[in-house]
Amino acid sequence: MMRTAPQRGSPARYVMAMVCLIAAMVTLAGGFIQMVGALERGGYGTSSVTYALGWLGFGGGLLGLGVALMIWELSVRHNVRH
Repeated sequence: MMRTAPQRGSPARYVMAMVCLIAAMVTLAGGFIQMVGALERGGYGTSSVTYALGWLGFGGGLLGLGVALMIWELSVRHNVRH
């Protein structure tokens, strides 16, 4: 089976993946700090826990998007086909 040469990737996709991954790390750290503070102050069921869960969910979404973009970019650059 002959393989073709690797294609050129998209610099914009690569940069966007890195931005999402870095933003996810910052957001997840901030959400964790908010969660610890909220649990120390009032425990479960408070509005501050809901706010912290929102930040953790947003960070998880950014992490998933960044990983998906990175896999897509590397599969294009290295000509990985399924």
